[in-house]
Amino acid sequence: MRNVASIRKVFAALRNRLRRRKYWEGRLLSQFIACDVRRDILVVSNARVDEGIISARVRTTNILYVHKGLAPQPEFEPERELHIDTMWEWSGRSWGGLPDGTSIANHSPGQQSD
Repeated sequence: MRNVASIRKVFAALRNRLRRRKYWEGRLLSQFIACDVRRDILVVSNARVDEGIISARVRTTNILYVHKGLAPQPEFEPERELHIDTMWEWSGRSWGGLPDGTSIANHSPGQQSD
């Protein structure tokens, strides 16, 4: 039983070391979370990275809408705490839409989304 506990400690220490290397302050992480939606995460603080939490600013962009000029390039959100295990989750459809969850097809030409 002591062996299992020591192995867990070794793996936890390795995981924490790898997290500190990946989530250093000032790093910009980007990943597609849907076919046309990219999430950018700017790491502000990694003080709680051993707990699986970072402080970051997030920007989620529908790149097709921005590329075609149908939506402006969004700014980063204010700083907030993110759980590393859930920061790339996407609850929308496989082909994204506007930040409010609607589609550009549902909006009339003069109407803007908040």
